[in-house]
Amino acid sequence: MKNANRTISRRTVLKTGVVLAGAAVGAGPLASLMPRPAEGQTGPKFQRPPEPNPKRGGTLRVVGPHTVPHFDIYQGAWPINMLVLYNGLVRKNLADGLRTIIPDLAERWELGPDKKSYTFYLRSGVKYHDGTPFSSADVAATFTKILNPPSGVISVFRDNFAAVERVEAVNPLTVRIRLKAPTAYFIELLSGGTNQLFAVPIYSKKILDETNYDLRKLSAPAPGTGPFLFKEHKAAERWVYERNPNYWDPELPYIDRLELLHVPQYTDRGSAILAGQADLTWNTSVDAWREGEKKKDQFGVAKLPSLGGHTAHINNERKPFNDARVRRAIFLAVSRQNIHTAYQDQEPMAQGRWMDASSPFSMPSSEILQLPGYRADKTADIAEAKRLLAAAGFPNGFGPIELVSATAPWAADIMAPAFAEELKRQLNITSKIRLVERGLLPEQYKNGTFDILVETQFVGAIADPTPMWNAFLKCKASQNYSRWCNATFDKLLQEIGEETDEAKRRQLMLRAEEVLDNDAPFVLTGFGSHSAMWRSYVKGMAIEKRIHTDWGHFDTVWLDK
Repeated sequence: MKNANRTISRRTVLKTGVVLAGAAVGAGPLASLMPRPAEGQTGPKFQRPPEPNPKRGGTLRVVGPHTVPHFDIYQGAWPINMLVLYNGLVRKNLADGLRTIIPDLAERWELGPDKKSYTFYLRSGVKYHDGTPFSSADVAATFTKILNPPSGVISVFRDNFAAVERVEAVNPLTVRIRLKAPTAYFIELLSGGTNQLFAVPIYSKKILDETNYDLRKLSAPAPGTGPFLFKEHKAAERWVYERNPNYWDPELPYIDRLELLHVPQYTDRGSAILAGQADLTWNTSVDAWREGEKKKDQFGVAKLPSLGGHTAHINNERKPFNDARVRRAIFLAVSRQNIHTAYQDQEPMAQGRWMDASSPFSMPSSEILQLPGYRADKTADIAEAKRLLAAAGFPNGFGPIELVSATAPWAADIMAPAFAEELKRQLNITSKIRLVERGLLPEQYKNGTFDILVETQFVGAIADPTPMWNAFLKCKASQNYSRWCNATFDKLLQEIGEETDEAKRRQLMLRAEEVLDNDAPFVLTGFGSHSAMWRSYVKGMAIEKRIHTDWGHFDTVWLDK
């Protein structure tokens, strides 16, 4: 019942004050999924802090998981480390807790009469950090990188944009994006979504041409149009940025310097804030967060839905995991409740099915927790799991398998051992755990060098699960790390994308979730919330008002000290 109550509260937060633009798919409950696009003319044209009279100057120190394998966001480098360099076409408004979508590089936009095209009118006079003028050619080139990159260049977000048919540079300051069908969530998707792993920065055509669209070749991040300039990167240690004095919005930013400090352990992040060694963390341990909550004169705290799922990705191409019976047995046998208990001091977790429990499309947690695999009473689930393993030729279990995990303590010391213990105790599947620096895990996913990989790689870009399912679950999709393929699911996914009636979409989603439960591509153990904490002098972010997490933007932050 605790989980059910939590789901209701998170769903309410997501719906507060949000309305879909009337031009998209019409009014109704579905509209409450998305922040309201301000359409340029009716809302703010620029990011501004919610408080009056912001102060200038100072350094903001942020602690978190600040590592990358390279500097190419569209090939898997974490956006949170580099988003301050870039802009998108549109973005969510930091001042109102991300409840509205406002202009960024696009001054305004229009939805076509057939509801299948968006025309964006771009800002003039914008320049990249290397002096290159910004134009519609950069937008078109960026979408080429996303949708149709050259051979040898991957695109991890390609299938999030499955709805896009083509992108046209109409003139230097106008770009049109044509869709295959009316898509209610498209503008929110362009805004960068709701999590720290997905973003839509606009790179310059010049730098893309010079690198043949492969920014992994660069020894530093590509120049952007954003409010900060890149100054320094020390791998697994820190990033340093300085204020862009020539930013196209002369009001921003307010701080002079931004430091992103790599601190993988949740507890250490909170300790750094409590001790005054850092100013902000987006996710600390539960205990540290509670300490901050007790001292409201010194600290601010907030719980933010992340739409990020904790996962054990199963490599469907490796034996015996290419047998659906083996995957279904693991899906049934692993106790989500035991995993949550092991993880309870790290961050809160809620039990979603194949979407975050905060999504308006989600079944209530109270109903999910009655289903096979999800329920607390494992008696029938274990019996069926053992029957399936025996039928697959493994009556006594098997192993050792290679279970890969991040070196981050929450993964290496808690999640991976807890999952390995579930496999051993319930099914006699033994494991050897191999640890990899978290920033290098994208290469493991891409190359399939694992049997099972425990991490958080099933992340919703927005509350509507359709982009996430297109990216992670469609046959041969760009983030289908389990190498799973099910023709029935793909057909349902196409129908979900083309359907605009909310009730029909819900029924299609339920059918899709049944397919996923029975032919499990991997094990989804739960969805987390981020425990943000900051020193009280950190202003301009409206963190306590946010409807979800957003790690990468510091345009409006200012320090009241």
